[in-house]
Amino acid sequence: MIALANVNPGDLFRVWRRNYDVYIRLWRTEMVAPLFEPIFTVMGFGWGVGSLVAGNVMGVPYLTFVGAGLLAFTALLRALFECTYGSYFRMVYQSTFDAVLCTPVEVESLALGEIAWGASKALLDGIFVLGVLSLFGAVLSPLGILIPFILSIAALWVAALSIIVTARIRDINYFNFYLAFVFSYLWISGAYFPLDKMPQLVQVLAWLVPVTAAVDISRGLMIGHFSWRTVFELLYLIVAFVLTAELALRSLRRRLVS
Repeated sequence: MIALANVNPGDLFRVWRRNYDVYIRLWRTEMVAPLFEPIFTVMGFGWGVGSLVAGNVMGVPYLTFVGAGLLAFTALLRALFECTYGSYFRMVYQSTFDAVLCTPVEVESLALGEIAWGASKALLDGIFVLGVLSLFGAVLSPLGILIPFILSIAALWVAALSIIVTARIRDINYFNFYLAFVFSYLWISGAYFPLDKMPQLVQVLAWLVPVTAAVDISRGLMIGHFSWRTVFELLYLIVAFVLTAELALRSLRRRLVS
């Protein structure tokens, strides 16, 4: 049985809306990081590290090059944290998931609602960072307006992967292993350094993870580059999300129903 087929769009929206209503009540504390972190990060890389880089990187200013990586990872990490610690607290400590499942909402709708909410927060952070990068002159093409759409798909994949991890751990401290992998991967994703400078094996490992595709597409849109490679990378993101979401829904059902 395909778990995604059991999702009720109306119930999915209700789960999403529940998280949105909580977010609105706590917006003052929730907005601190998205507002200030991008500004100081761009300052550090654009004026700090950028001043040490002679010339352009892959034909573009270093701030534009690294801005795509900062943009992607800032957004995707928000989806990660929301669907790990945020979902775990709602599932274990606050018993929110139990309360939701006392209604007609099925586990699959609950899981996809959590994934959608994680991606929504990622999209919001991505828009903030994109705005900051635009103010600093890092976005060189009108195609940059499409970046939030790309980040939304990538964030859906990250959120689904995080729900799989959340559904399988029994102690919140085990998230440290997941975070160790994610932050280690940051350095080989092409976010901060040209990927073609890496050893061949490292490049293969980097492209296996869809985040590299999200960074590459974002960078291309920032400079106005769109090609068949972009289309293939986008399809890869979509397929990765669908497969991962299916596993996420099944994993959460086993955790909550078994």
